[in-house]
Amino acid sequence: MKLVIMSEEQKEAFEAVQKINTELYEKWKDKNLDKMPILSIAFAKQITFINLTIPSTEYDIVIPEIHLFCSVNDDRIFYEKSNKYETFYKLIKRKFILIKEEIYSVKL
Repeated sequence: MKLVIMSEEQKEAFEAVQKINTELYEKWKDKNLDKMPILSIAFAKQITFINLTIPSTEYDIVIPEIHLFCSVNDDRIFYEKSNKYETFYKLIKRKFILIKEEIYSVKL
């Protein structure tokens, strides 16, 4: 068996996913946990994927995962002054807001 070591970037992404899932749990722990949104992270060698799953609150179905991040198409904001990318925590929070706005903009 080969030992796989995560890069610093992958560690940061993993920790951000854990932190947000903990925040989601704290928000949902007194509700039906089967309906709680959850983030998942997957690594394929040096590629990182972050996805969001949102179970339906009205039906017993699961909406397909929503793709939030792929390191191949890294769309994090780059801050030239500090010469750094936005943190994964900020990226995920920003994507949550964008998804929420898109959902609310749908007219039924």
